[in-house]
Amino acid sequence: MSYVTTRDGTPLHYVDSGTGPVLVLLHGLMLSVNGFWTRNLDALSEQCRVIAIDHRSHGLSGKPLGPHSIGQCAEDLHDVLEALDLKDVTLAGVAFGAMVMLEYLRRHSGERLARLAIIEAQVRLTNAPDWEHPTFGDFPEAAAKGFVEACYVSREALSGFLTGAFGTPPTDAEMARMQMEAWQTPTQAAIEYVEDMIAADYRDDLDKIALPTMLFYGRHNNVPIPTELGAWIDSRIANSELKLFADAGHSPFYERPEAFNAALAGFATDSAR
Repeated sequence: MSYVTTRDGTPLHYVDSGTGPVLVLLHGLMLSVNGFWTRNLDALSEQCRVIAIDHRSHGLSGKPLGPHSIGQCAEDLHDVLEALDLKDVTLAGVAFGAMVMLEYLRRHSGERLARLAIIEAQVRLTNAPDWEHPTFGDFPEAAAKGFVEACYVSREALSGFLTGAFGTPPTDAEMARMQMEAWQTPTQAAIEYVEDMIAADYRDDLDKIALPTMLFYGRHNNVPIPTELGAWIDSRIANSELKLFADAGHSPFYERPEAFNAALAGFATDSAR
C-alpha cells in the first residue's frame, strides 16, 4: 500500500495504477478508493496513470481527531501532488471531492493541473436568494441545521447519503458493502465534513476557472441534484463541456461505468484541448 504523509503528519493512502497522462481521482464523502471506484479504476488505468486518493479519515488513510474540512483536504491534495511530483494533471472529483477540487483552485489556482472533471458537484447546498439549484431542490438552512443535529443523535442520518445516491439502487448486498465502507469514516469526522459542506459556497469561483473542464451529471431520479445544475455550471465556465447521463442518478460513474469511463479517459488523454 502507498502513502503520502501530509504536513501535519497524517498518512494519506492512495492507489497508483496504469501509465499515460495523469488522472487524479477524489471520491465522495464517506467512501474510499477501494469502495468507490470499483467500476472505474481498471478501465481508466488502461489509458491513464490513475492516482486515487483516500481523503483523511476515509478508507485506509489516517484518522486524526482533526481538522476535518474541505480546506484541509485541499491542502492534503496539494501535499500529494507535491510529494509525487505530478504535473499536467486531470483532476476529477465527485460531490465532496469536487468541492475539494474547487477549494484547491481557490487556494492554489491551476498549479500542476491541466484539466478538471467535475462530477455531480454542488456549489451551494442550502437555499439562498436567486439560487435555483439547492440540494434536493429545496434545502433551507433550518433543515440543514436539523440534519446536523440528527447526525449527532444517530448514524442513520448519515447512512442516507448512500441510499439517495443512485437513480437505480444497487443490490441489497452491494448497498450493505458500501455502508460498511462508509463506517471507515468516524461519525464525528463525517459530521464536521457535512457542516463544512453546508457552509461552503463556490458559485462565484466558477467564472474564474480557465482550465478545460468536463462536467458529468445524471438526470434519472437524481435526488440530491434534481435541477439542471450541470447546465447552470456549464454556462459559467468559459471552456467547459457538459456530459449528461439520462439513465443514471447521482452516481453515473457507478450506474453507467462504460460511458463514464470512456468519456473521462477520452478527456484526460486529449492533448489537443
